[in-house]
Amino acid sequence: MHSSLRARTAAFAVLLALVVAVVFTVVSMMLVRNTLLDQVSNQARSDFSNQVVQAQYSLESADASENERYQQLVASVASSMQQDGAANLVGVYLWSRSTSGNAIVPISTEPTFAPLISDEMRSSVAGSTDGSVFYQPVSLTVDADTAGPPGAVLGTILEFGPVGDLELFALFSFATQQESLGRIQLNLAFVCLALSAVMGVLVWMVMHSIVRPIKRVAATAETLASGDLDARVVEDRRDEIGTLQHSFNEMASSLKQKIDELEDIGVRQRQFVSDVSHELRTPITTMRMACDLLDTRRDGFDPPTRRTVELLSDQVGRFQTMLIDLLEISRYDAGYASLDLVDTDVREPIGMAVEQVAEIAAAKQVTISMVLPNVAVIVRLDSRRVIRIVRNLLNNAIDFSSDDRPIEVRLAANRHAVVISVRDYGVGMTDEQVGHVFDRFWRADPSRSRLTGGSGLGLSIALSDAWLHNGDLRVRSRPGEGTWFLLILPRDPKDGPVPDADLPMDFAGDGMRTVGGFGVSDNGMFELMRQEAR
Repeated sequence: MHSSLRARTAAFAVLLALVVAVVFTVVSMMLVRNTLLDQVSNQARSDFSNQVVQAQYSLESADASENERYQQLVASVASSMQQDGAANLVGVYLWSRSTSGNAIVPISTEPTFAPLISDEMRSSVAGSTDGSVFYQPVSLTVDADTAGPPGAVLGTILEFGPVGDLELFALFSFATQQESLGRIQLNLAFVCLALSAVMGVLVWMVMHSIVRPIKRVAATAETLASGDLDARVVEDRRDEIGTLQHSFNEMASSLKQKIDELEDIGVRQRQFVSDVSHELRTPITTMRMACDLLDTRRDGFDPPTRRTVELLSDQVGRFQTMLIDLLEISRYDAGYASLDLVDTDVREPIGMAVEQVAEIAAAKQVTISMVLPNVAVIVRLDSRRVIRIVRNLLNNAIDFSSDDRPIEVRLAANRHAVVISVRDYGVGMTDEQVGHVFDRFWRADPSRSRLTGGSGLGLSIALSDAWLHNGDLRVRSRPGEGTWFLLILPRDPKDGPVPDADLPMDFAGDGMRTVGGFGVSDNGMFELMRQEAR
């Protein structure tokens, strides 16, 4: 990303330098060209004017009395102008304006370019009466396919009494100036390219000096995000980058301080919960014994007292359950939780969990349907924790189940893992609620009457128990379709988590669909048995 930033900036600088250089070159060349043309045009006018004066003097001072002598004199004047003219004088052309017998034959020192003298130019010169000099830019083109160098035709009138006025034209070439202009253009183009390259290198070096410390800050930020709160940036700059380095280190120090404070608060809170839970065990046990004693004698009490004893017994039982859950959570937070692994037929803890919630299910008139293999499925697990997981899932299903459809408990197994499925067809949950289902003390409907009187910790403890087995607890739910939990347990937790591809079944996508099948997988055959509990 940083290299790309440097490259983009350098490319932009080169492009900008090229644009500026091209604009500068075009403007400069226009100014140079105009200035050069003005100079050579003025010089050509000056040279031509001097030659006109000299030619006029030669004609006036000559002594010629015959037509042939007139022709020779005019030819001599044209030849002198050609020889004595400037180096860029291409040709001299003379025409007689007289139509009498004394008219001279047109003279041309370079007949090749005679057609460049246009009729308009000749008309302008012919119509002149005051000896003005006329100027016309031309291109010295020999044929139509080849563009020649620029030039100019200058024309005026020479007075020659014996034969009348003469039309004088001179053709000048600007080829040398054009070559100079081309060299200037080539030099400017080279300077533009060199300037752009230098600009790109300079920008690259400047960006490198800026990006390199920022890259170090980014790398340190990644290290800090990975958990190394002692990571710091070396403060080796005194500019804005140095301010960034100092600010980052200040932020990292403040963040470490806040995290340390939060961790200390968390430790104290967990310790407080653990201490309070342990301290409450003795009074709760005493209260439980007292309630049991009262409960054995409640038949001798009057109805209001009997009802009071029942309520007291229920609430003490709920309090005791919550206390047990808090103690379990404190063990997980403190890192003291451990497994008592024994090779067990996984059908047994499932059946025991169903038996433990049977009375609650009967009170709510909810049917629990078990579909289990009719062969033993031996798994290395902690039965107490698996019973608790399934019991918590069943309690949750009973609270939110539908009265007309049973809760389904199924088992899928292969040589890698077992998957226990608990599904109800009750009210279901939204995606947002599913995201909080394992949060501590969270309930999908706090106002709902709950026969189980849960503490809000059951599913959180169930997920922790599953993780302790190197397994997982997954859930899917849709409003109106119910909720579906899959408890994934490896055959041996010591082998580590089982990849999803090796599971006997799993959820397919985000919907209420699964891949795989229930039962014991053996070459695609499944053996099942069905039980129902009310």
